[in-house]
Amino acid sequence: MKMLFWLLAFSCFSALGSSLARGHHAYAANYVDELGTIEGVVVEVFWGNPHVHYYLEVARGDGATEIWDVESANLGVMARSAWTIETIEVGDRIQVSGDLGREGRRKLSLDRDSLEIL
Repeated sequence: MKMLFWLLAFSCFSALGSSLARGHHAYAANYVDELGTIEGVVVEVFWGNPHVHYYLEVARGDGATEIWDVESANLGVMARSAWTIETIEVGDRIQVSGDLGREGRRKLSLDRDSLEIL
């Protein structure tokens, strides 16, 4: 009976844990199905899991600047796409496209094929 209890408990925790692990991948909660393009200077690179992030300083029409979070895939996907930590570095001026952030957030889901280093 004790063995059955622990087997059932382990099964429940495993099922709960797997659904929680997938929970951070709520793409539709962060991005809309609307493409945008931004150009700016890379001010920070976060090369780590769960996703790679590039932070760009983007000039607005009025001369002010704002920081955009450009989010890409995880390290495994980036490596399989031949991207490394040196592909985009701090100080690079780049232009990228991707899905825009929901609710006007300054976020962009990077389309890796759109990268232009200027």
